[in-house]
Amino acid sequence: MRIARLAVALFLLAGPAALAAEQPLPVPPPTDWLKQADLYGQVARMGPAQDAQVIDWSLAHQRLVSSGFLFDLSRRLLAAGRTHDALEWYAIALMRGHYDAGRCQDRSAKRAVGGLARQAAVVARYGNSHAQEFGDAGMKALARDDLFGHTVSPDWICAQGLTGMGGQSAGTIPPNLWDAVALSVREEFTQQFGQMSGRN
Repeated sequence: MRIARLAVALFLLAGPAALAAEQPLPVPPPTDWLKQADLYGQVARMGPAQDAQVIDWSLAHQRLVSSGFLFDLSRRLLAAGRTHDALEWYAIALMRGHYDAGRCQDRSAKRAVGGLARQAAVVARYGNSHAQEFGDAGMKALARDDLFGHTVSPDWICAQGLTGMGGQSAGTIPPNLWDAVALSVREEFTQQFGQMSGRN
């Protein structure tokens, strides 16, 4: 079933990614969220030797992909020694994930954000031990005009709610409520990152 592939894709990066990809990454990435889930599994199998390729591809297409790709990006950036970039993209992935989950009809979809973030646990550990740097990176992410400018459907995470069956999503709340979700996420993370950076 598609849900099995989707679940594997969403959490595969929690384990080691040592295998090389069998084919080049698509340009542009697919817009369909189920096809993206399949692609996510491919990216997960790309090991450290492909870090530079994945970093370049992810940065070029960051507005077209779901948060899982961005958590993976942050992990690879940290391995490359680009610590501030790694923290910024971790923050972006986290906030986009919460924004997308907040637009779901099924409120339980939010639980998937934590599962996705586990693939970049090494970045979170670094950030927790370098709180001011993490806070500064988070505030920089919050200042981006494209923070919530990604275009992939939030169904990628809505389908991870308890009502999701066979890769199906319960759908989203009405679009006129989305700005309020974005504002809520901004307020929550402005407080968190502001405290870490010493700005409030």
